[in-house]
Formats: sequence, structure tokens, C-alpha cells
Amino acid sequence: MEHFTQLSTYIFTLFLAALLPGPGMTGLMFKTLSQGYQAGMVMLLGLMTADMLYLSASIFLLSYINQLSPNFSFYLIIFSSCYLLYLAYQFWTFKGDLLASSNEMNLGKTFSAYKDGLLITLSNPKTISFYLALVPAIFGSVSLQEKSPMLMSVTLLTLAFIGGLYIFCSLSLKKVLKPLHVQKMLVRSLACVMGFLAVSLLYKELNVMAPVYASLF
Repeated sequence: MEHFTQLSTYIFTLFLAALLPGPGMTGLMFKTLSQGYQAGMVMLLGLMTADMLYLSASIFLLSYINQLSPNFSFYLIIFSSCYLLYLAYQFWTFKGDLLASSNEMNLGKTFSAYKDGLLITLSNPKTISFYLALVPAIFGSVSLQEKSPMLMSVTLLTLAFIGGLYIFCSLSLKKVLKPLHVQKMLVRSLACVMGFLAVSLLYKELNVMAPVYASLF
């Protein structure tokens, strides 16, 4: 019964975390709108790969990481937040027609789409916090290694479902997004989502660590 409760809590929490617009899914929407559903699917594979890397780290490497550097997650989130601010700037200053890009895929576009999905998720503080903090909290002292096949399976299925939903919704938006001023509003809204997340996490992390550093002086 406890195992079922923990697994249900994990799936529900992952579902909500993926469903709420964040850097990964907003980036996926942008990619699908600008380069078509094939690029969106490839980017989704990159997103899922990065999630698997963080989940694997949470299962197999978390105790080692904490021993190596107690403040590892702090530095990782600071770096990731700065990268998200850069992405927000790129979105905010985007000029052109989202729908004018060619949807024809080649090796370069395929690699670029996969790389974008991988990097945006590896730098997503929400993803970092979820896998390195929430997952151990949900399962407590239970050995995550014993549950790794099940956790990886349900994670992949959940992310594939939510990512597919975002791709489908993005394709449905194309008719609405033909006017350039509507595209500009959407892209700047996505930039605001990324920027707000980055700034709020920077503020939170710096507030938490400020007393620690103040005590050193």
C-alpha cells in the first residue's frame, strides 16, 4: 500500500510539474511553431533524455554528490537561472515570422532540436529541484535503486504524454498566430515565464545562502 501511495504521489507531482508551463515545454512550443512537429518530437526526445539523466543522478548518485559538495545544488541552480535569463532575452528579442521557417528536417536541424531540448532541461531549475529534492522526499528512506525500472518507465510515459499534448496544441495555434503582432505577444509571454522563474529562484537561493556566507565574515 505504501509503495502504491508513493508511486501515485510521484506520478501526480510529475504530471503537474510537466503540465505547468516552464522552460522545457515553452521551448517545445516555440520549436514546434517555428520548425514543425518533427522538430518538436526530436526536441521532446532531448527533454526526456535530460530528465532521465537527472532521475538517474537522484537514484544512483545523490548521496555521492552531497558528500562531494553540500552546496552543489545551490551552484547548479544559480548557473541554470543565469542560462534561463539568457534564453528569456533571446525570446524577448526574437524578430521575424515564427511560421516562415522551413519545416524540412535535415541532420543539422535534427541535432540542433535534440541539443536544444537537452540543454534547456539540464539548465531548468524546476527540473533540478524536482529530481534532486522532491523525488527523495517523496520516497523517503526507501531505496530508489530497487524502484528505478518502474520510476524510469512512468517518467518517460508521463513526459511523452504531456510533451505530445504541447506539440498538438502548438500545431492547433498556427492559424491563430499568423499575425506577427500575435506571435510577438506569445514569444514575449514565453520570455516572461522563463525570466520570472529564473529571477524568483535566484532570489530564493541567494536568500537561503546569504546567512551562511554572512557567518563567514
